[in-house]
Amino acid sequence: MQKTGAITETARGDILDRNGKSLTGSYAADFAIISPNWLSVSEKQLLLEKNILTSLDDNKINTIKITMENQEILNELNDKTPGVFIYNKSVRYGPKALATHTVGFQGQTGIEKAFDSLLESDVKRYIITDGLSQPIAGFAFNDKKSWPWGIKLTLDKDIQKIIENVMDKRIETGAVVVMEANSGEILAMASRPNYKQFELKEYLNQENAPLVNRAIESYTPGSIFKIVILSAALEENLTDLDEVFYCSGFEKVGGNIFRCSSFEDGGHEEITLKDAMAFSCNSVFIQLGLRLGKDNILKYARLYGLGEKTFVGLPEEKEGNIPEKKEIFYQDLGNISIGQGAIGISPIQAAQMILILVNDGVFKNPILIKEIIDQDRKEQPIGLSKQKTGRILSEETCRKVKETLEAATNYGTGKRANPQNKNQIGGKTGTAEVENNNSHAWFVGYYPVKTPELVISVLVERGGSGSIKAAPVFKEIVEKITAIDNN
Repeated sequence: MQKTGAITETARGDILDRNGKSLTGSYAADFAIISPNWLSVSEKQLLLEKNILTSLDDNKINTIKITMENQEILNELNDKTPGVFIYNKSVRYGPKALATHTVGFQGQTGIEKAFDSLLESDVKRYIITDGLSQPIAGFAFNDKKSWPWGIKLTLDKDIQKIIENVMDKRIETGAVVVMEANSGEILAMASRPNYKQFELKEYLNQENAPLVNRAIESYTPGSIFKIVILSAALEENLTDLDEVFYCSGFEKVGGNIFRCSSFEDGGHEEITLKDAMAFSCNSVFIQLGLRLGKDNILKYARLYGLGEKTFVGLPEEKEGNIPEKKEIFYQDLGNISIGQGAIGISPIQAAQMILILVNDGVFKNPILIKEIIDQDRKEQPIGLSKQKTGRILSEETCRKVKETLEAATNYGTGKRANPQNKNQIGGKTGTAEVENNNSHAWFVGYYPVKTPELVISVLVERGGSGSIKAAPVFKEIVEKITAIDNN
């Protein structure tokens, strides 16, 4: 008598890059069902010596993966005894998986959680057993083939590999987001430290929180928030790039004193607004923030989409923090004008700010989901209805802001971000002070200046100087991506 035995595999929809390449690192592997009751004493002894059985009295039916260490003995016995039954099945997560924080883990995090019901199926593969629950060699039941289905993301597997390789060399803890400048489609997104989905339990209680997707976590932005302050002041016609300010090396706001990076040198002294952005002068931007007032600062931060999720489809995404007006007092203006204090944004939101600038002030959400195909090969609506569009800044304001970002990378704090080619970039460094005298290192920018193709944000958590730590990451990523395009 035959009957259905153990389920060996349940089909699940795949998670693919923009070109249809799997991101999970799935692979086919051989497994063996060990049925001790069908083994002779000598065969049990052989398996005991290889640590496949725990004792000669072990009669429990067990399934193990075939490895380099056990394959010879198992393949030999597979041809001799019904006590060893070898079959092949797909393993969902492998060591070559990419974008692990974005893909997530089945039903628990990331895209795997967001689209769990769509990725699930009732297509199962069984082993046929006899009346004694022993596998019958050569038989399988309900081995039904299904059309490939699942979630196609905007990620590009080749670009994803590049940023992950660069991060493994340069970023112990942090995140990188790469977007297509015109569409806002995310070409790559990664977080470090990384983890292996097939060894999930090993990472659950680690202090460095490798399971956290830092690309969508909230961080103090530091000086990259000066993009918001400058945009607001220009849009409200409160200043212009050639206005001359005076930096004495510090500013006093209420009872708080805020130092500029030039403090030890006695300040920048007279400096234009354009150069104040290029050299990231805190004094000038605090003066500008006081001129704007909290209402305008908070208004333009929210126009940039800060303080709310980007709705790319990841359930773990944090909205960051843009405080309410009632939470901001006069003495707080010094902090928020330079991206400190209560301001919190994520690396994906930082990239969104640049995305808006390179699209001349038109709001664009980042896009991660490209296509959803169900088991019937029908395209399903993506359903991220909370995304918004519309102009938030004038083209003229954006042109001026970009002029300062290009100055920053030409002769200011962002010089280390320049790739070794003739194409100029624009960008802004950030060194965000956090607890215990640590600083998050930021760089956000676009490449190239003339017709932007890429928008990139880099965060090195507690990395120190944005100019020294984050800008060179941007440089290497641009160089390696453009090398692909040139081949």
